[in-house]
Amino acid sequence: MIELDVGVREAIWALVAVLAIYLAVVLARLARPGGLKSGTTEQSTERLQERPLAPSSSLTGGVGASGALTTEDESVARELFNELEFQQLRRDVTQLRTEVDFLRRELALTRRGMDELRDSLQQQAAQDVQATRQESWEREKPYARPESPQHSEAMLLASRGVDAIRIAEHCGISVAEAELVCALARAEGNA
Repeated sequence: MIELDVGVREAIWALVAVLAIYLAVVLARLARPGGLKSGTTEQSTERLQERPLAPSSSLTGGVGASGALTTEDESVARELFNELEFQQLRRDVTQLRTEVDFLRRELALTRRGMDELRDSLQQQAAQDVQATRQESWEREKPYARPESPQHSEAMLLASRGVDAIRIAEHCGISVAEAELVCALARAEGNA
């Protein structure tokens, strides 16, 4: 199964693209000679042609004897119909502009939120790196010699090569401690 990972940002861009395509199609239809001609406009034109206009003083042609529209009446009806279409298109464009403005505000809010998240993640990563460095530094601390005068003297004797029994007698520590000090001295000498 295919999973789509679409965020708010991508959805907003997709909606803007669809609205732009719709606007382009409407403007392309409008630019054609004859204007927009969809099923609803053709039906409206047919209804206008079926019902003759009432004679008025501004029309020079009027309705013929057979009840059909004259060419002047047809042109007036088309102009009226085209004007209605233009008004509808203006309303559509206004609505699209309003929606695009809303989407831009939403996009700005989303960007601001994403910037805050990115900053938060960067701070968290910096803190994690600092903590990791601190832990590794603490693990890599060199051996600190004891501060006790007995053990300092024992380390000094062990580094000179004195055996553990003599170190124990001289410093007043147990033989096991003296052997440990000798082992530490040898390890430092090899390092």
